[in-house]
Amino acid sequence: MKIYYLLLIVLFGCENNNVILSDELTVEGQILEGEFARINLTNSLPFSGVIDSMEVARSMEAKAKVELSDGEISEILTLKRDDSRFPYLYYRSNIIKGELNKQYNLSVTIRGKEFKSITTIPEKVNVLDVSFSTWEEEGVVEPDYKDINFTIENNTDEDRYFKILIKNENEKRFEFARPFIFNTENISTNTFPLIVSYIKFNEDSGEKENHVRVGEVLELKIVSITKEQFYFWKSIEGDVTSPLEDSSFSNAVVSNISNGAFGYWSGESVESFKFEIPE
Repeated sequence: MKIYYLLLIVLFGCENNNVILSDELTVEGQILEGEFARINLTNSLPFSGVIDSMEVARSMEAKAKVELSDGEISEILTLKRDDSRFPYLYYRSNIIKGELNKQYNLSVTIRGKEFKSITTIPEKVNVLDVSFSTWEEEGVVEPDYKDINFTIENNTDEDRYFKILIKNENEKRFEFARPFIFNTENISTNTFPLIVSYIKFNEDSGEKENHVRVGEVLELKIVSITKEQFYFWKSIEGDVTSPLEDSSFSNAVVSNISNGAFGYWSGESVESFKFEIPE
């Protein structure tokens, strides 16, 4: 069974296993430093039981008017297609690209309602060191597997927010790392350690497996995000990578989109890594 992460969690969010939200706009919008803005729009559906992929596909919103302004330039975004991910339809800017600390105003108009949001692009993370340590599970050392250890510089004058994506070089798509999100709200030192792992659920065995294996080549992104995006993910338990099956989520989802929409509009900056896991 194909498992959808990201905003499908919100599409089928519910107060309990029997109460289903419907007819709510969900926005997943990012503008990265040096890149065009990208906005995914979906509409929640009544849902019970198994996810119907056709119904999920029909949830994508393809007739919205999406406008973006950076205070100097305004443009209407165009609809594009990307079959490498879901939702595969998205809106993209063609003129405006992301710049650090610049303000970006988003407006989505659909079925007579307007949804607005504002964001800025945070600075990239400053990683001072990367190392690897032997993975240990329940007191048992596993020498063929590793944890990834980062030392990160911290500006104690401001709180920073991040998400981490990871994949094997042979995989097509990035997955949630563990942790998926973290912040510096309670860190008072100038540097701090961060231990990252890549754990995936094996549907055949029903067990979780470490994919940071000696000799494998991994790609990893530490993405600086806004506080609003961080608390969106936190509110849907996005700091834990887990299947949607047999899960229920509260509809008290944090959002910085006006007029009752779910989701987020967020600036992002990405620091990318690629390494072969050493012995």
